Amino acid sequence: MKKVKSLLVVWKNSVNNLYYHVGTLTYNGENYSFQYTHFSDSPRTVKEAQKEGYQLHPAFPELKKKYESPDLFPAFDRRIPDKSRVGFQHILNELQLSSYADRMDILRETRGALAGDPYTFEEPLRLEDNKINSRFYINGMRHQDLPKTLFENLTIGETLAVEIAEDNPVDKYAVNIFTSQGLLLGFVPGIYAQAIYSLLKQGKEIDLRIKALKPNYAPQWWVQVQLETFLDLSKDDREQKKIFESFLFQDTA
Repeated sequence: MKKVKSLLVVWKNSVNNLYYHVGTLTYNGENYSFQYTHFSDSPRTVKEAQKEGYQLHPAFPELKKKYESPDLFPAFDRRIPDKSRVGFQHILNELQLSSYADRMDILRETRGALAGDPYTFEEPLRLEDNKINSRFYINGMRHQDLPKTLFENLTIGETLAVEIAEDNPVDKYAVNIFTSQGLLLGFVPGIYAQAIYSLLKQGKEIDLRIKALKPNYAPQWWVQVQLETFLDLSKDDREQKKIFESFLFQDTA
């Protein structure tokens, strides 16, 4: 079985500050593929984004075409450091990647983020034996009233709490993230918000733990978390499946 690596291609609407899963990038060990989420009925995919003013990426002008290439598409490859770059090994070390890391690994760890650019690449929710897991960085930490001693009081492996953010003026599906002492750190990234919101509404137990701390980075990189929960889609209703269909991926094909 080949290991398949997938990343959500996410677009941020600068007008309403909401995030949309407009496409998916996949690598099967031999070829890369990119496809818009036009086939999905899940919320906040490309069709909904287009209604909010999204224009298809110039490198991928056809909505319903599946793009394929043996190499990472140039439009995405330019977002990450090239192997010929001076200090490339140091960059891999900073990202905690081995020298065997492929372009997809680097894109995953850097999220392909560029200053002033609306696109990022985020990890999907991975499903195996009804167990969902994923990793992401806590959003909105720069906007919280956090103590200067924050990182002295956070530890790798520490359990965090999630709670629906009632009456959030920007996102009705917003989910807050707290320490066990009740300190508001930020919130679940918007691209996963409705899925996590739905799980909480059903009373599902969500295990959220700190995976990495990066106090010397910009706030959007400060705290990375690992999420785990259980979901049996075979027993859930159609609306539930629609919410999750574009976010869930298997690791093999």
